[in-house]
Amino acid sequence: MLHLPPLYPITDASRAEPLSRQIQRLGEAGFPLVQFRGKPLGTGSQWEELRKALAESAAKGGWPWICVNDRADLALLAARKGLSPWGLHLGQEDLPASEARRLPGLEKCHLGASTHAPGEWNAVDPACDHAGVGPFRGTATKTDHAPPIGLEGLAAGCAALRHQGLAPIAIGGLEPGDAEACFDAGAESLAMVGALHRAADPAEAGWLAQRARWRARPPFRPGQGLALIGGSGAGKSALGREVAQRLSLPFLDLDTAIAAAAGRSIADLFATQGEPAFRHLEQACLLRALEHPAVLALGAGAWEDPGSRRAVAAAGFQPLWLAEPPHRAWARVAGDPARPLAQDRAGFLARWAARTPAWALAPMLLPFGHTSRELAAALLD
Repeated sequence: MLHLPPLYPITDASRAEPLSRQIQRLGEAGFPLVQFRGKPLGTGSQWEELRKALAESAAKGGWPWICVNDRADLALLAARKGLSPWGLHLGQEDLPASEARRLPGLEKCHLGASTHAPGEWNAVDPACDHAGVGPFRGTATKTDHAPPIGLEGLAAGCAALRHQGLAPIAIGGLEPGDAEACFDAGAESLAMVGALHRAADPAEAGWLAQRARWRARPPFRPGQGLALIGGSGAGKSALGREVAQRLSLPFLDLDTAIAAAAGRSIADLFATQGEPAFRHLEQACLLRALEHPAVLALGAGAWEDPGSRRAVAAAGFQPLWLAEPPHRAWARVAGDPARPLAQDRAGFLARWAARTPAWALAPMLLPFGHTSRELAAALLD
């Protein structure tokens, strides 16, 4: 099933703040996914804001992802400009998802649908990988909504979607205080418009929602080995040490193990033997590290290898993606001589964007500005 963040912010065109700036602000707060909803702005205004938001995201390592609401035409236009969005959300009266999948440039888009009743919950277009369930309650941002379904309806809808392998998103008039009940009902994420834009600290709302989801569905089993994945500078080693100490498990930084096996630094290994030799040694060290339960911090590129992903799964380890905004990671590691792939900002961010689809195959851990110690404590609460 598609892994989603606990809160799914949606832009609000009724606000004075431009839509592109809303997306930028939410991304900087730590949200990895924002839905672009441009109604009731005209098509030209919507396109300019979407184009700007997608261009800014691309320049920042693909953060945040942007899902376009309803407007398949704008998503298609963006793809033609080399700015393909992460996803496209389609209502019951919009272009069918299977048809949208055939549009050039949208073949790899994540497609979502809106569902409101049992007949819709059980008949989602197979091209979709996620779907909204609601409305939970009435909302001022959408006056033509279907009758509210409440908690009982949400639970039924989430169960039906999960049975089809779809990630269920609670929608409609939600407040941060609804998080625990909605996650208990089976929602994977909560879509929010007004409540999140009005929040004094949106990042804290995301943090608390993440903790509520972990209480409803812990991301790993007691005694299970963990493999922390993500970009260089995300904080995997610092988090891994904290988690390992609390779980009384060994901790291993895979890059440190590689350097020890090679008898030289990672930078020297890259300089003298090249990246292919490094990757070969990385695979061998990973296989040894998976022999016993532990907390592992993998290098930024390790998870791109399907063989590594299969090895982690076969060993019974749980992968967890430390999804730190790339601009924060770059600020930590820029120019570090021990990190040969952190010498050029544009290259660093391009690699980050290219590797994100592989990292996104694992459940995400979102720091939202919190320290490794705070994140470890919340994860194990």
